[in-house]
Amino acid sequence: MRCSSAKDFSTPNWANIIPVLWFLLSFFCSRGFAADAADQLEFSTQECKLKEPIYGSSFDFNGLRSDLAHVIESPSNGNDKFDFNICGNLTKPCNGESNVAACLIKDGKEYILGRQHELHYKHGKMYFKYNGGAKCENGTKENPNYRLHVILSCDYTVDAQPIHITPYSNDACSFYITYETPLACLSIPDAQQSNSCSVRDTKSNGIFDLMPLSDNNYRTSNRQNAVFLINVCKPVLYGENSMCPPGSSICLYDPKESDIKKRFTNFGNSQSRPVVENGQLLLRHESPTPCAHNSSVNYTSVIYFSCEKDIRNAHPEFSGLGADSCTYLFNFVTPLACNDLKPCTAFTSTNEFLDLSALSTKPAHTLNKDGRNYTVAVCSNAGDPCQENGGACYKQNSTTISLGNSNSQLRFNQSGSLYLLYENGAECPTPTGNKRWSTKIEFVCANNATKDNASAGNTGTEAPKIIEDSNCQLLIQYQTPLACREPIRCQATIYVDHTSNGLGSSGDELIDLTPLISASDNYEARVELPASMEHLVPKTTKFFLNVCRPLVPKYQLGCAGGSAACMAKVAANGAPEEERSMGFPLVSLSRRNRTSAELLYVKGDPCPTDNKTELSTRILFNCNMRAGRGQPVLRSIEDCAYDFEWETNVFCPPHECTINAETCDLVHDELGQHFNFKSAPFTKDGKIEVVYNATKMSVNICGEHRKAMTDYSQALVNIFFRHESPNCGKEGTMNVQIRLICSNQTETSSTISSDQQCNLLYVQRTPSICQFLSLGEPQHDPTNGGSGSSGTSTSTSTTTSTTTVKPAGILAAILSVTFVVTCLGMFAFSPARRQRVRRFFRRSNSAVRYSRVQSNEEANLLLEPNGEFTESDDDMLL
Repeated sequence: MRCSSAKDFSTPNWANIIPVLWFLLSFFCSRGFAADAADQLEFSTQECKLKEPIYGSSFDFNGLRSDLAHVIESPSNGNDKFDFNICGNLTKPCNGESNVAACLIKDGKEYILGRQHELHYKHGKMYFKYNGGAKCENGTKENPNYRLHVILSCDYTVDAQPIHITPYSNDACSFYITYETPLACLSIPDAQQSNSCSVRDTKSNGIFDLMPLSDNNYRTSNRQNAVFLINVCKPVLYGENSMCPPGSSICLYDPKESDIKKRFTNFGNSQSRPVVENGQLLLRHESPTPCAHNSSVNYTSVIYFSCEKDIRNAHPEFSGLGADSCTYLFNFVTPLACNDLKPCTAFTSTNEFLDLSALSTKPAHTLNKDGRNYTVAVCSNAGDPCQENGGACYKQNSTTISLGNSNSQLRFNQSGSLYLLYENGAECPTPTGNKRWSTKIEFVCANNATKDNASAGNTGTEAPKIIEDSNCQLLIQYQTPLACREPIRCQATIYVDHTSNGLGSSGDELIDLTPLISASDNYEARVELPASMEHLVPKTTKFFLNVCRPLVPKYQLGCAGGSAACMAKVAANGAPEEERSMGFPLVSLSRRNRTSAELLYVKGDPCPTDNKTELSTRILFNCNMRAGRGQPVLRSIEDCAYDFEWETNVFCPPHECTINAETCDLVHDELGQHFNFKSAPFTKDGKIEVVYNATKMSVNICGEHRKAMTDYSQALVNIFFRHESPNCGKEGTMNVQIRLICSNQTETSSTISSDQQCNLLYVQRTPSICQFLSLGEPQHDPTNGGSGSSGTSTSTSTTTSTTTVKPAGILAAILSVTFVVTCLGMFAFSPARRQRVRRFFRRSNSAVRYSRVQSNEEANLLLEPNGEFTESDDDMLL
């Protein structure tokens, strides 16, 4: 490379520069006009209701007004208490003032968080912003006062605890509360209303219940720059960039569509009646939207459900198109599709295993209500005086009345509660005709119990109780520790903007640490403290942690039952002693950004150095694709709070890999990992073999048009392509999804669903893919975890030259300046446009940036050197 001499800086060629200037100016101005559609999606009102701009649907939140106020406490902040009302003020004063809408009680003092509120709408997200708060000691120049935001989240069910507070620092001035309510949802059409979503498998006589999957929306790429938003059994939950048409369970979100009324397309109405066809569990969704390829038919979407008991963070994947190009096929691998479970057990949607089988071995219970004696058993026959297969009955005179036949199929209601249903009892006369008696046993976590602090043999906390016996149904609530769930939520949603102008594939994404929850073992942390803190931890001290749940009772750990973190001095024989609880899992996971999340364990044992302070634990999880599952590392101790860092890839965004058609190499460009399918132990020269209609079929993984995506949450690589299969479907083609799962076992399974189009789901468990996912041998980076780079020193010289500008150049400059002034003027009269200009020019200072890679939904996070979440970043939560 040579240095330029002075003669290189001659008069510029304006004939070449003018088109470039006009192109750039036109580009930036046109972006402002194209984004005007987005302006319709941001507004506020002083009323308690609003009309959303896409479908004209109304949301009325007056039903959230409370005469007693809404109250929530923050266990991680000394039980700070928040009193607030919605669509009205508190009925009691705050700090001596009346007409207050929100109040914080902290350390015995009251602080006004807001005297009135306004309702905001932002791209589908709705929230109340409380204004007029008291001055905050730690406030900023921009936000000097206390502030409260109540985010309204769509939830079609009414949960026992619908209000959640986002964790905050003790010196915070801004607070965020999420209120889950059906009032934030679009109404469900009458024809789609249902409180169940199950089907009986006639082959196994088991029941498939998919209702727990309705708790969340799911996102999966169509691999063509758009995203499918999916809910199972319910319509898509309305929210930020999740504004699907009313009643739709599957919709396509096209972020590049400028017309907001066309940005979300209904690809299937909600369906709560799953079916089993040829042994395959599926949901078929019909859409009212005409197909773009054939306007005489509407879109149809089919979700095929497959069993996988060990999966965490289950979610659907787009498999491909049907033969008619109007049917869209999806695969959903979940434990809820398993029909060979142990009797009286169930999996939740997050793969938490609930085992109530111990209750089936207990003698039948005799319960009394209104002078009538009932006999009831759990997951078994009740015996005398009930009939042979009776699960519940009562005796009237000398006649036994059956209240339902026994079974061991646990189910979940729409709020996620566990129950057992005995049906087909004796006839029961009603004013509208005869029905049959049934018995419903609802299981409730016993008071003061946790998942681990009581065994099935502890009957002291077990108490079945009759609630009512009306409408031909006996309703029983059964308190038992066996029904206790993990105490906190190990998932958090965060809004992610993948593009600079806000019109990309943005929306709520799920940060899910459930793959790290261990029901069989605890994690032992490494200790890497600064030299100034090493004296605080004796060499014989060890730290044990679990994620989002209490410690597994192993190694004779003597910390208080329910503790999620424990420190122990280890004796010479390896036995723990002098154990101290470092906190309990009382606060759900909180997100900092898409690749960082935090857990707090609080209310531990008294601190050894300050008996007035309780030990606590903070775990900061960071995404690192090289880290595998990772391990907690103790980094600092301050004021009896132990800070751990945990680098892991289980919640890293998916990464699109490439497949070299010639060499058949799977390549992870960012990690430099390669995996060759031709030499893989489960293929024959890159081909796999499946059986269809009793005929062996060879499927070649190698070839063109293959899409490969890592899924770190499930420790696998997904591969998608279409395969020529002459005897399969109408057109002789097959959609293929291959799941390569890191496992210490080698197992193969395949399912071919055949309608108009064949759909192959091939599952290969193999240890050979583990290293590709950084789950094999630890990858030690010589540059301390960073990507290696050589340092270079650059010197810059400045050359001053004199340039003569010709009249054509002057004219071009005048025109360009005029155009710039015009564009800036148009931006100046629009606050939204001004905001976009500010965002553009300060974008390089953003702590978090996302960039699209090819056509997938991967988010590549680039952290600035000091990218920390601070009080000034609070608006990121909105």
